[in-house]
Amino acid sequence: MGGGVEAAGIGDLIARRPELGSRYNIRPTQKVVVIVNEDGRPVARPMRWGLIPSWSKADKLPRNTFNARDDRLASSGMWRGPFKRSRGVVPATGFFEWKKADGTKQPVYITPKDDQGFTFAAVYDSWINEHGETVESCAIVTTGPNDFMASIHDRMPAILDEETVALWLDPSTTEADSLQPILVPSPGELMKAHPVSTRVNSYKNDDAELVKSVSAQDADTGPRQLVFSDSENSPQNTPDRPGK
Repeated sequence: MGGGVEAAGIGDLIARRPELGSRYNIRPTQKVVVIVNEDGRPVARPMRWGLIPSWSKADKLPRNTFNARDDRLASSGMWRGPFKRSRGVVPATGFFEWKKADGTKQPVYITPKDDQGFTFAAVYDSWINEHGETVESCAIVTTGPNDFMASIHDRMPAILDEETVALWLDPSTTEADSLQPILVPSPGELMKAHPVSTRVNSYKNDDAELVKSVSAQDADTGPRQLVFSDSENSPQNTPDRPGK
C-alpha cells in the first residue's frame, strides 16, 4: 500500500481489538481502521465510519456523513476543517457497489487487479459526547468515476498511491491547491469486478461467501437493505484494511 501504511501497526491494533479484523460487510457507524499521521509517523486507529464534526450537538448529529465529495471538501462547513487539519487513509481489500441492470440493482465487488488492496483518502474529526467521551469518526472521500467504474456507478472512492498517501498524511500540507489535484479517479485498468450475492444487502450477513463471484442470473433477489445516498461505496475490513 505504500506511504508508510505498512508500518502503521495495523496488526498490533487488531491484536488488541480483534473485532476490527477480517470483515466482509462493514456498514456506516461501525468501526474501521484509519491510518493517521501522529508525531510524524503513521499510526492505525479505530474510528466510527460516519463523521461527527467536533461542533455537533448530541441531539442533532448529522446523517449521511460516511462519504465526503472531493468537490465539497474545501467549501463545505462540514468538511473544510477536517480537510485542512485531520486527514487519514482507510486501507481496504475492496468495496461493494450496486450496478443497475434491467430494473434491478446487482451488487458487485471491486478489487485491484494486483490484489494488494486499496488505500482510500479519508478525513476525520473528534467529538465529545454527552458522557464526556471522545469519539473519533471519519468519512471516505469520493471522486468521479474512471472509465471502468463509470458503467457501475457515478462516484468512486478517491484511491491513493504511495506518493499521494505521503502527501495526504503530511500535516504541513494544508492548502486545497496542493491536495485537491491528487483526488482524481485511479486508473481503471488497475481494477476488476465481479457480481456477488445480494446477501450483501443485509448488514446481518458478514462472511467470506459475500465476496465470492456468482452469475448475475444466480444472485438471489432479496430486498436491498443497505441503502447509501449520494455515493454507495462500502468498504470491508480484513486484517490489513476495511473490506475484504
